[in-house]
Amino acid sequence: MLVAVLAGQTTSAQAPDAIKLVEAGTRALEDRRYADALSSFTAAAALAPKDASIAFGAGLSAYMLRQNVEAERQLQRALQLNPALKDASILLGELQYRSGRIPAAVATYEAALKLAPSDATLRDKVAQWSAEARAESRFAETRGVHFRVLFEGPVDQALARRAVEILEAAYLRIGDALRFYPGESIEVVLYTTQQFRDITRGPSWASGVYDGRIRLPVRGALERPGDLERVLAHEYVHALIAGITSRSLPAWVNEGLAVVYEGGSLAATERAVASPGNRPRLSSLHSGFGNLPDAMATVAYAESANAARAMLALRGPSAVVMLLRDLGDGVPFETAFHQRIGIRYEEFQDGLARR
Repeated sequence: MLVAVLAGQTTSAQAPDAIKLVEAGTRALEDRRYADALSSFTAAAALAPKDASIAFGAGLSAYMLRQNVEAERQLQRALQLNPALKDASILLGELQYRSGRIPAAVATYEAALKLAPSDATLRDKVAQWSAEARAESRFAETRGVHFRVLFEGPVDQALARRAVEILEAAYLRIGDALRFYPGESIEVVLYTTQQFRDITRGPSWASGVYDGRIRLPVRGALERPGDLERVLAHEYVHALIAGITSRSLPAWVNEGLAVVYEGGSLAATERAVASPGNRPRLSSLHSGFGNLPDAMATVAYAESANAARAMLALRGPSAVVMLLRDLGDGVPFETAFHQRIGIRYEEFQDGLARR
């Protein structure tokens, strides 16, 4: 599609070179070679600066590389050149939302909705994010070095300060373990239980969510300091992983590492997988756990933690971080797993099942 649009719009003497670059960038995107794709689209943009599809290609490539500033710049340029480029609006709104700029994300989607009024996904997002923006418009905030915590009022101020202390400690502890320290500030939002359910739409058993922001229901949390520390650390691990890899990864990797590094006892997870007949195969734990009932979710988290510990024992944290980076570079999971953990994924699953 990018090649067709470019070929139809470009008339300069340099058009053949630009088209070749777009073709190379498109192939690189398809092959998940995002750095190569960004290089090709950036070069093509210099030859055809008025082509919105090329700017979108550069923005998408930068988005996949988690180069958010560059991604936003290119996506905004694509929309300036062609406001009807809905895919650019979708990515730009997502970037704005994940950085906590909810009114800007709503405005981006509202502009897209005017040009695509029948798009139900855009309409639902505008309604959801508008409600969230209204709820947060009355929130206060407190800041740490690496975290910004939003909370509803004076009653939660002590809790917000405590959350910052816990998260800054987790930043150092988990960063030291994995040798990775996210550079961007991370937003945390403390909700009432009902706000949390309405906004996250998560399962009833969820005690926290990370979707670009850490979100927690907090009523009674000061009376359960151990739970607060565990949940905040768990969700922070998800934020850290998102800072390493731009790609989705098997849910068991994401959740397993979060359980291992949240800092609580693993005794409960060991009991949950003590019976071999109770243990799912890892290949069944690649999708998210949000739709699982309570009992199945408990086993899924437990087996994920069991697998994450086994993976860490084989090659150590640095290999796991390299595995995450490989996934961000577009390497297929089983290939990256074999290269970094030193065992074929199928063999790893078989060995885990025999434990």
